[in-house]
Amino acid sequence: MKMKKLYYYFKMLRIKDWIKSYFWIPLIGAFLANASLKNFLIIAIIYFCVTGYSFVINNYFDVEIDKKHQGKVQSNKNPLAQGLITKKGTLIFLGILLIVPIALALQINFLGFVFVLLSILASTFYSVKYLRLKEKSFLDITTHGFMFGFFPFLAGVTLAGGSFNLLSILIGILFTFITANELLIHQIVDYQDDLGNTNTTVIKIGKKMSYLSLISFFAITLLCFGIMIKYFSVGQYLYWLFILLLCWLPLYHCYQMKIRKKIVSQLLGALVKF
Repeated sequence: MKMKKLYYYFKMLRIKDWIKSYFWIPLIGAFLANASLKNFLIIAIIYFCVTGYSFVINNYFDVEIDKKHQGKVQSNKNPLAQGLITKKGTLIFLGILLIVPIALALQINFLGFVFVLLSILASTFYSVKYLRLKEKSFLDITTHGFMFGFFPFLAGVTLAGGSFNLLSILIGILFTFITANELLIHQIVDYQDDLGNTNTTVIKIGKKMSYLSLISFFAITLLCFGIMIKYFSVGQYLYWLFILLLCWLPLYHCYQMKIRKKIVSQLLGALVKF
């Protein structure tokens, strides 16, 4: 019985939702900063905990909403909403997920710790009851971009001993818009389930404007990428890495949610109508 409980707490991490996307952003930062193997592994542990914390705290404060969300009920993505674990146990789990990355980051360097802390704070403000930035139009998209893109990338760079400079900021902005776009895609998919239950940017502006926002964000990402290529000496491996990421992350999430063709057709339809 205890092992079953542990399994449900572990399931709260929702690893499948981020292990192939968000988790790699700080590690890319560490790689570009030429992290030692030891630092690379420590950064991986730090952001396994930080990213997991983001999803667990989201589940904790989304209990009532998730009970009404058919997809999440069927997939059992929130065991707390199903009554399979307790709130007290979840809070203890959240405490562990906070202590580990904070303690590890403090041992490396202060600037890296600051970016780890900013990642944690953004994730907390995104979900916590009295702020709930995820239910504030436009702030939801912005916070999501910073908590999974900008702060983690710069944390990876600085924890590895890299420079906090214009190039790292530009790459961080690039990841900010990529991860913001992912949330837009997610909100478009969840539009019917969210309607009347929660407030999101897509609910506020409607699907048509959401599709146009997707294109705008992608264009800004390309602009950052173009500036990066033009003004900095970027090796071929890095060039192709970012090309791959620009395409992979949004398409992966569309595929994961089994709506790739639907999103593309609706996007094209919205453009024609516009």
